[in-house]
Amino acid sequence: MKKSLSRAIAVTAVCAAGVSGALVTNPAADAARGHSATHAKPVPTNFGYKGDVYGAKVLVDGVELRTLKDAYAQQRCTSYAGREVLKNSVVSVPDNDYVKVSGLSSTTKTYRDLESGLSGIRGTSTVGDVELGATDGSTPTLKLTGLTSVADAFFDSATGKFGHQETFKAPELSIGNLPAEVPAELQDLLDTLTQTGGQVTGAVIDVLQQATGGVIEIPGLGSIGLAGVKSGSATADHAISETYALRLMTDLTGHPTVLELGRARTRVARPVPAGVFRSTAMGLDMFSGNALHMGNLGQRSIPCEGTGGVVKKQHIADASVLGGLATLTGIDYAFMGKQHSDGSARGMVSSKLGKITLDSIGLEIDGIASTVHMFKPAGTNRVRKSIDTSIAKILVNGEELAVPKPGETIELGDGTGNFLQYRVVKNNFYGSEVHAVVLTLGDSFTPGGSIMDLGWAAGKIFPR
Repeated sequence: MKKSLSRAIAVTAVCAAGVSGALVTNPAADAARGHSATHAKPVPTNFGYKGDVYGAKVLVDGVELRTLKDAYAQQRCTSYAGREVLKNSVVSVPDNDYVKVSGLSSTTKTYRDLESGLSGIRGTSTVGDVELGATDGSTPTLKLTGLTSVADAFFDSATGKFGHQETFKAPELSIGNLPAEVPAELQDLLDTLTQTGGQVTGAVIDVLQQATGGVIEIPGLGSIGLAGVKSGSATADHAISETYALRLMTDLTGHPTVLELGRARTRVARPVPAGVFRSTAMGLDMFSGNALHMGNLGQRSIPCEGTGGVVKKQHIADASVLGGLATLTGIDYAFMGKQHSDGSARGMVSSKLGKITLDSIGLEIDGIASTVHMFKPAGTNRVRKSIDTSIAKILVNGEELAVPKPGETIELGDGTGNFLQYRVVKNNFYGSEVHAVVLTLGDSFTPGGSIMDLGWAAGKIFPR
């Protein structure tokens, strides 16, 4: 078991390193990478804006490579209109001719148009070309060209209502070099593409949605499906806009490689007299070797404007990482945010993990929990915070170890190169981030070693 798991993580790390080495950025966009670019001076508003847009998300062997969420234009919670994030890049998987993606571009932009009376956030994702399959005719092929999706969430001052609008430029899709006989669902897709002239219109989306599991198998290549749908919603207090993401998979690389393409999600809400919450709970964040960064395990965040003082609770399904490398059970999150008209605010975010087991090194940790409480008084941007963390039990090969003191590091067995640090806290002016447990694991666990952050909670309130 241990040998096979080590091989699995090694393969994934190699694939991740290869993909990372193939990233080629657009020089014109390098200045915008990692920070916001603006075309006009941002102005404060009474709205909270948030956006997540990416060109391509890459998963290998079921693991999201977070460093390769390519052309990822994230607009963190802000109350300022006129902020723009732009990302461009090209991604491919080297050492094979089976996966090629080019022309990725993503933007998120908050705006306030005094003439139209609209205030909102618009996210746009563009994917130029995607090719799956061998170029020598030895496999089926899939080609996708010209996917653009836009998610726009806004408030209309003329009507006093929130609204949303989603637009989708239909890409061209072709699937070729197939055997004479293909599955019925694939034939339905091919027939519909013939009727639409190869464009992914609503009729094609309907075929994908009606397929078993929302996925259509392409023998000898992989599959095609939807990672999301075109949708939106609006209430008296906020609006959300989301657009399609296509999901393509190929196993020709020897390790199932998934591309999720063209995802855009935006949200606008009010009021935010005290600023915006940037508070997140996550059960696991993991770095392995020099290239693999996986995580986003059921990640949850306080809405920018808060929850109106209501404590929201969410239970996340049990998770198994990399085919059983680590198993997590009892994942529970809770969060709350409350804004007051005088500019004060308070909030809470907590992350609880019932148990994590790493069978390959005989490790079990029970009852991991962390909570951050935050309070911003009126008249100041400095946030007061308090932190609670706990571990119920640590077992190594069935033997119980004493829980370390806050900030203390202990070795998990003599000479194993595996260490556990309890309660790692990062404070700043706007709040706190706490990792209840940080595991530093050596080559005996995975080639190149790994770092796991468990029971991760961040509670912050930003003035803008």
